[in-house]
Amino acid sequence: MGRIWRAQKVEQGLSAYTVVFPQPATAGNRLIARVVSYYGPGSVTSGWEQLHSSMGYSFAGFYSKIAEGGETSFTVQSSGGAVIVAVEERDDAANVLAYATYYQNAANIWTPDVTIPAGQGVLMAVVGRVDPGDIGASVWPYHFDSADRQGFGTTMIDGEVHTGPLPAPTTTPYSFDYNVSAPTEIVIVAFGTTDPTPPTAPPNLRASIITGTSITAAWDPATDNIAVTGYGVYLDNVKQGADQTDLTRVFDGLTTGQTYRIEVDARDAAGNRSPKARIDVMAIVDTVPPTVPPNFRTTSIGHTTVAVAWDPATDNVGVAGYGVYLDGVKQGGDQTDLTYTFSGLARGTTYSLAVDAVDVSGWGSNVAELVVSTLADTLPSIPPGFAATAGREQVTLAWQAATDDLGVARYEILLDGDTVAATGALGHVIDGLDAGGVYEVGVRAVDEAGGRGPAATLTVQVPAAGWVAASSPVYRLGGWVGNAVDEHGVLWTVTYEDGWSSSPEVSAFAADLDSGDGGFTGEGRFTARLITLEGEAVAPTRAAMLAAQERLTGVLHPRETGVLRVAEAHATRQAVVRLAADVQVTDTGPLSFDWTLTLSAADPRRYAVRGTYQEAVVEPLPGAAQVDLVLHGDYPHIPAVVRVFGPIRDFTITHVESGLVIRSKPGTVLPADPRYSFEINLSTPRVVWAHVPPEVWPEPRPGRNALAVLPARFALQPGWNTLTLAGEPVPGEVGSPRLVVEAADAWR
Repeated sequence: MGRIWRAQKVEQGLSAYTVVFPQPATAGNRLIARVVSYYGPGSVTSGWEQLHSSMGYSFAGFYSKIAEGGETSFTVQSSGGAVIVAVEERDDAANVLAYATYYQNAANIWTPDVTIPAGQGVLMAVVGRVDPGDIGASVWPYHFDSADRQGFGTTMIDGEVHTGPLPAPTTTPYSFDYNVSAPTEIVIVAFGTTDPTPPTAPPNLRASIITGTSITAAWDPATDNIAVTGYGVYLDNVKQGADQTDLTRVFDGLTTGQTYRIEVDARDAAGNRSPKARIDVMAIVDTVPPTVPPNFRTTSIGHTTVAVAWDPATDNVGVAGYGVYLDGVKQGGDQTDLTYTFSGLARGTTYSLAVDAVDVSGWGSNVAELVVSTLADTLPSIPPGFAATAGREQVTLAWQAATDDLGVARYEILLDGDTVAATGALGHVIDGLDAGGVYEVGVRAVDEAGGRGPAATLTVQVPAAGWVAASSPVYRLGGWVGNAVDEHGVLWTVTYEDGWSSSPEVSAFAADLDSGDGGFTGEGRFTARLITLEGEAVAPTRAAMLAAQERLTGVLHPRETGVLRVAEAHATRQAVVRLAADVQVTDTGPLSFDWTLTLSAADPRRYAVRGTYQEAVVEPLPGAAQVDLVLHGDYPHIPAVVRVFGPIRDFTITHVESGLVIRSKPGTVLPADPRYSFEINLSTPRVVWAHVPPEVWPEPRPGRNALAVLPARFALQPGWNTLTLAGEPVPGEVGSPRLVVEAADAWR
């Protein structure tokens, strides 16, 4: 189409020159400002590209921009003199194709060469100065269609602007024969496009949804020789905002019963616009609800799930979606799918299922109903052959495989009625028991649907200690005991201790490390704990003394680790240690000797003997379940291990007290197979393992890349800790995801 409007302002002696547009600019068109100034202008309205030479006297230049839509003016700041400003809006000047400036000091004839680019558009020139009163002539092989000239007396400036369609590509002279007596310049710019082919009109323009106050229009993609970049949408000949890439548009706030003209055109990257597609549509009042969804039926019935389907409902305007109900309670929002799976149901239970349709005006149909019973599940059998063997401060459990109609997923270990662990093996060791204590131990099977069978239980007594405490605290490492008389009658007395009751340099790290595998960074201290125990031993016989020395020097191999357990009046704590130096033994008499144990604990924290195990199951998804733990100690960040089992997609684990979240990357899926899980160790450094079946990979694999980097990871804290597991269901997978948390009280 070319130029849409043009506005011009000619003034002198001002500090700011503003051109007010005759109408607001249209988004996507180009705005072009040609400026002639006695002195070089200063700043202009922001967002405009500057095209001119560096000269600051008898200035001529261009400024331009692609309109955002709604611009109403252009302002030039000046240091004085005279200014000529001409601004126009064009729809044939998408790109700057060529640009040249020329400077002339003083001459009668000036003939610069100008290269005209290939393409379609407009060629413009602006001249900065001619002598007053000299009409002059401009000789050009291709004639410009306009030449506007303004002047200011005998001492000021005259200027000319020229505009014409872009000619065939060539390099040709521009002959300028005014009697120029002072420096001046000329700027020539070609605006347009090298792609003159517009897109096709958007096909299949239609009203997809009509209500009394709104119309939703849709269309199919237009085509172009290069690419379509957007669509312009018009209502009653008025463009609605900027171009859009979507193939639909909703017109709101309409008047019921009124007919509206809707038009859509396509735009390519060169700024070419297609012809408009056009429809006339009336906004109507809808008073008719949809029909009841026909053929409502079950497609599968399981122990904890029921899948249903139905055929499309009909409506005089259009069906927007369907609502599904379980015992009268709507399950989420409306959906467009014609199928739904109810999950997390109880076994052998009867439910009322329903579906209704809602149209685009909000009218709902009556419901179609079904009464369905889930399959009655046989819970796992009691694990046969259950045996418990008591050892020193531990009990070893063993059993045979239980049976179940769905399959056994895992076995839960019970201690005095509480679940303390879970395993897929047929055996487990419960540690940290009190010598001489009586315990009820048990095991029960859990099936694939989360059903728990009866527990096999036994009462066992842990053997009494073979030693007798002589003072507090009592130290134990392997078969050695300090501040006690051992089973051989040797009295071991600790006369000096350093590094156990006194705290080494250990503190929480100051900042969280935002990396794929988590962890802490920044200032902080996490050094090994060096523990020194010194004392004396008194034996009843010479032979008992020599045997005691041999037992002490062999208590821990230099390349092995052991557990140092310290029983005080208020608590028993332990640490994993190794020898930091040779065991020192020095005879002090025929039945006595002094000794020194120097130990190193790589993890300087001291832990409770028995940990905490908690589990939460999410039923159903989408939803959440939480684990509550109360932890003791004075270490500000207590290590823990969390493990997530499927089926779940895009899971999050939130530490409620801190608000921090461990989040999987979008698209991460854990199937229902319990052999798949993510194990996240919240210790420092943090480790993430992905557990998979052995036929997929024979051992756990690093899984940190499945977790999002942000937000930061978290650690547990002394006191109350609430962790929640949430996520989305996995289509086609049956089961309930769960979160397992294992932690232990920790002290400095």
